[in-house]
Amino acid sequence: MKNGGQLTLIPTSGLANRLRIIAVAIKLARESNKKLCVYWQSDQYLNADYEDLFELPENIRITKPPLKFAVWFRIKSLSPRLQQLSDQYLRLFHFDFLFLDSMSKLVWHNKINLQDEVDKSTNVLMVSCQEFNYFKSEDYQLFVPKAALQKKIDACSAKFNDNTIGIHIRSTDNKDSIKNSPFQLFAAKIEEEIILNPGATFFLSTDNKSYQDILMKKYGSNIILFNDKEFSRNKTQGIKDAVVDLFCLSKTSKIYGSYFSSFSAVAARIGGIRNEVLRKEVSDN
Repeated sequence: MKNGGQLTLIPTSGLANRLRIIAVAIKLARESNKKLCVYWQSDQYLNADYEDLFELPENIRITKPPLKFAVWFRIKSLSPRLQQLSDQYLRLFHFDFLFLDSMSKLVWHNKINLQDEVDKSTNVLMVSCQEFNYFKSEDYQLFVPKAALQKKIDACSAKFNDNTIGIHIRSTDNKDSIKNSPFQLFAAKIEEEIILNPGATFFLSTDNKSYQDILMKKYGSNIILFNDKEFSRNKTQGIKDAVVDLFCLSKTSKIYGSYFSSFSAVAARIGGIRNEVLRKEVSDN
């Protein structure tokens, strides 16, 4: 049995990024016999508390961060130029091992082994949104939507059939997605799928209402299915509706997703289905 202790995680960025790093932390904590504590901060990237979205798990503490971490969030939010200062502030807490997103390249280039570092430490702090392909798909079953959200998920997915395909188009806040996975690729893929399978329907998840309107006008409600939602991620309702989108995508037969977006990848893991990223050819200018 390994040494135990505690792994404290502060997940950052948006919804899917937070869920995937929690899945990583679950595995790290389990393999090192540590208790897992998650400090979930509502901020400009995700304006909702965990308990607004999901049922609280039994064996993992998920709560708002204590004051000393709230100070860190405040320093971090003032200016990107204060990033180094905010990182130095965290080091004052004297964790045995502190992992920040700025250290991600060390993992990617095999300079450190994250599990080894957690194993040999007693008190660990991780502040990240990365995953490093270190997770177990079954750990995504931890995330159980609140009853009101599950009701919306069930009502929407009840319209699905065995040929319903998930479409996730990211277009408003992710430059890499917009550049590499333009709307035209998804429109062409829908046409292709309809030709191959005239019975196909599509669940559309997008942050761009104009795309939704275009597809609805062309194909109608018998072909294009969607969750009637709040598009703004700055509102708690927008984040709740994102959870509905995420879990509806997970209930489709497969997903066509956007490049450099974790949303469809996390949905595929929740549902145990395939996620194919639609991306322009490198030579396509």
